[in-house]
Amino acid sequence: MLVPSPLFTPVSLGSLTLPNRIVMSGMTRSRAEEPGGLPGRLAALYYAQRASAGLIVTGSINISPEARGYLGTEGLFTAEQVARWREVTGAVHTAGGRIAAQLIHCGRVSHPSLQPGGAAPPGVSDIPADTRIFAYGPDGAPAMVSAGRPRRMDGTEITAAIASFGAAAAAAQRAGFDAVEIQGANGFIVEQFLHPEVNDRDDGYGGSVPGRTRFLLEAVQAVRDAAPGLPVGVKLSPNATINGLTSFEDWRAVHLHAIGQLTVDFLTVVGSAVDGAFLDEVRDVHRGALILNGGFDGACAAAAVTAGRADLVAFARAFLANPDLPARLRTGFPLAEADLTRLYGGGAEGYTDYPAMPATPADARTADARTADARTAGVGDV
Repeated sequence: MLVPSPLFTPVSLGSLTLPNRIVMSGMTRSRAEEPGGLPGRLAALYYAQRASAGLIVTGSINISPEARGYLGTEGLFTAEQVARWREVTGAVHTAGGRIAAQLIHCGRVSHPSLQPGGAAPPGVSDIPADTRIFAYGPDGAPAMVSAGRPRRMDGTEITAAIASFGAAAAAAQRAGFDAVEIQGANGFIVEQFLHPEVNDRDDGYGGSVPGRTRFLLEAVQAVRDAAPGLPVGVKLSPNATINGLTSFEDWRAVHLHAIGQLTVDFLTVVGSAVDGAFLDEVRDVHRGALILNGGFDGACAAAAVTAGRADLVAFARAFLANPDLPARLRTGFPLAEADLTRLYGGGAEGYTDYPAMPATPADARTADARTADARTAGVGDV
C-alpha cells in the first residue's frame, strides 16, 4: 500500500528536474583506492543501488592534493580519477538516477602524512583543530591521529584553493555528474573561514562578516565560471560543534549574510543545531531550493515539505542499510538498521550487501521467518 506523501512529487534544482524530494546525503565511506584517491571498484554498484533517490550526493571528494584530510577518500583532480568517476555516474544514470559530486577542501582538518611532501596542512590560520583524523601514524601505518598544526595560507594559496574548486567542478562535469555541492559544513575550510575563533586574519578574508564569507562566495563563483550550466549547491552546518569548532556569537549573522549572497541552485542546511526561527530566516533570504538534513524520518520529512520549511530532505544513515529507501518510505515497509562497525573502509560487507525490500508479501513473510529463525538460533540482529 502506498503512503501518500509530498516527498514523491517532482522538484527542480536549476536545470535539473528530480522525480522526488528524497536526497541521499553525502557520506564518506573511506573505500577509495590508495594511492591515487580513486573510487573503489564497488563504488559504481553502491551508488547505482541507491539511484531511486531524487538526488544522490557523493561522499566528500578532494579538490586537490592539498585538500585531503582523511585516508581512503576520493579525489577529482586527475584524469584517472575523472575516468573512474565516469564509471560511477554512468552506472547511476543507467539505473535511472541523478548524482552530485560533493567537493571538499579539509583545510586544517588534515595531517602532514596526507599532504604533498609531508608539509603542514594549509589553514585559514595556524591554529590547530582539536580533533582526530584517519591518517598515517608515526610507524607509517594507518591510524587515528591528532590533526596537524596548519600553516597560515597566504593570498596566493587562497587564490589557488578557490581556483581548485572551479577546476574540480569542471572535472565533475567531464565525469558526467549532474550537479556539484560545495562542502561548507562540518568544520572544513569554508566553515573555518566563517569562524572568528579560527579565522584571525586581518586581510580581506577575515575580520568582518563580509570578509569571513568572501572565500565561500568566491568559491561558488569559481564553480559557476568553470562549469557553466551545471547546477551548484552549498552545504552548511550553522552553529554546529564538530572537528574542533564551537558555537560563536555571530553565527546567525554570518550564515544569513552568506546565504543571502549565494548564487546557488540549492542549499543544504544541517539543522541539528539550529532553531525554527533561523530556518524561517533562511527561507526569507535564500533564492534556490532548500534541503534540510539531520535526524529526519519519513513522517517528519513529509511534514517539513508540507509546511514549506524545506523543498527536499536529505537522509544519511537510513540510506546505508536501505538502498531502496524511497520505496520503503512510500510503502511504509520497515527500515533495516545499518552495521556501523562497517561504516568506514573494507569491502562489500556493510557497503553493497544490504538487500532491497522483498518484492511481494510472500517474500516479506519469508524474510521475516528467516529473521525470526536466526534470532532464535542466537545469531542476533540480522
